[in-house]
Amino acid sequence: MDFPAIEMWRSIVLAPGEEKFGRRDFYEYYREKFRICRLCGPASIAEIGVRWGYSAFAFLCAAPGASYTGFDLIGGGHGGVADDTFPRVAELLEQNFPGSKIDLIHADTRTLESLGGSFDFIHVDGNHSIMAVAHDLKIAFESLSPGGVLLVDDYDYIGGVKVATNGFVLGKRDKIEQFYTVESLRGEMVIRRKK
Repeated sequence: MDFPAIEMWRSIVLAPGEEKFGRRDFYEYYREKFRICRLCGPASIAEIGVRWGYSAFAFLCAAPGASYTGFDLIGGGHGGVADDTFPRVAELLEQNFPGSKIDLIHADTRTLESLGGSFDFIHVDGNHSIMAVAHDLKIAFESLSPGGVLLVDDYDYIGGVKVATNGFVLGKRDKIEQFYTVESLRGEMVIRRKK
């Protein structure tokens, strides 16, 4: 499956009141996530911080048939969403990716010791405080399959994300095969675990 044209993105993916995410720069931002995920070819995907499911949609476009597990608070916190987004996210993903197993879990990952499984690709986009990012990276990396990839969102956009991610990479160098940044609207860090 390919990433949808911008008109389709605006009509089927965006939640009501989210017009700014239909701008060309945001569209390219999610298309870059699609490209990164497609290069990885994951069979299982997890995401910390689901919001309205825009990244989830991009990842499943890249890996149709992959299982997807998303974690977020009711109300999400970061991003200004006050509602439970999961009913709309579930409908969006199930309608467009009927071959994928979709699990949406209301949880504050800062209170979790594990993501409860092994995943090939994990997107970290939860609470953006230094302590929360450090914790999310720890539990995500522990849940990452050998050779799997972490994609850290907002690396160049929020200082706490960069500080926590850099500290994490330094502490795990012996278990990381490669890491690099991707220039995008908000910047991403890609971290591949050794096999």
